[in-house]
Amino acid sequence: MKKAHLLRCARPTRSNVPQRVRLRSSVFARLASETFLIGLMRFLIGDIKRRKLILLLLPVVWTSAVSAQTIKLKVAYPTTVGSMAVLWVAKDARLFEKQGLEVELIYVAGSSKVVQAMLAKEIPISEIAIPAVIQANIAGADLVMLAGPNNKPGQKIMVKPEIKTPENLKGKKIGITRFGTSDDFLLRYILGQWKIQPERDVALLQMGGSPEILAGLGSRGIDGGMLSSPLHLRAAKLGFSMLTDLSTIGVDYQGAGVVTTRSYARENQDVVRRYLKAYVEGLHRLKTDKNFSLKVIGKYTRISEADALEETYQHYAIKVMPKMPYPTTKGIQMVLDEIGSRDAKAKNLSPASLIDVSYLKELEQSGFVKNLYGE
Repeated sequence: MKKAHLLRCARPTRSNVPQRVRLRSSVFARLASETFLIGLMRFLIGDIKRRKLILLLLPVVWTSAVSAQTIKLKVAYPTTVGSMAVLWVAKDARLFEKQGLEVELIYVAGSSKVVQAMLAKEIPISEIAIPAVIQANIAGADLVMLAGPNNKPGQKIMVKPEIKTPENLKGKKIGITRFGTSDDFLLRYILGQWKIQPERDVALLQMGGSPEILAGLGSRGIDGGMLSSPLHLRAAKLGFSMLTDLSTIGVDYQGAGVVTTRSYARENQDVVRRYLKAYVEGLHRLKTDKNFSLKVIGKYTRISEADALEETYQHYAIKVMPKMPYPTTKGIQMVLDEIGSRDAKAKNLSPASLIDVSYLKELEQSGFVKNLYGE
């Protein structure tokens, strides 16, 4: 007990610790506290600087990352009429960039020329009609249509005013873009319906492109030509008459759409998926943003007349193109039947062998299209 008492008495207390020792201890505590605060402040200031630096560098890092992931893509189109509007709107609305694609649009007059570039692997994706796809695949190509918003013919046969009836076409010269194109196919089709023999009764002249057909009419070098909106209105102002509007003949027809090769689609599924997502959104923008779409159509067609642009917009964006750009199998079969009457190899093809709608179905099932239209 005595020993324990002595031990307790030996413990230092505040009262028995010398004043000098207590002061030194308090100084050390204050210094330690100040050092901690200074270190904390330096850390916080450094953290703020680091945050500012990160914020400054973030756009650069982000841009570099996006650039590294952006895929460059050349896409060809064969004519400067309204059937190309979805492609043009998607491009100018920067919807391809939204999907990480840097798309370069290249105008190549005539779909047969576009096909040549595709088979040479210079162009991976194009906007062409089904007759060119069929003709190429008959010859051994592996082209496939992935989307086809143009499911009605849009061409008009514009002729000199003295040509009043189909019978008056005999002995005349009619301008088309190139053989194997929509112009060529549809003119042959309608001439067949009128019991007029191409080449024998009517001369079909390859002009190169739609602007060249219009120029041929203007110079009176040809008696008539196949033109679509808005160029047929230019021809009307030059004094030419509309012999027939093929959009009124009551047939389904697969016009321009997204075409690639099966090999490219197989090896670049993600690129194709992103391209079609931008394309479908471009179709939505075309149908829902009239003012923007009119400006874009005017830019690519080089048409400024309000009536011509309005007619073009109404025909394609409102009358012809559906929300989901599925190709028309009925329209493709019609083309196969007509080509099959001249080339037996076409009979070995079916609409299913010429299209792949799996990407569109995937988009539709994901709810992407309904979200676009707010449905």
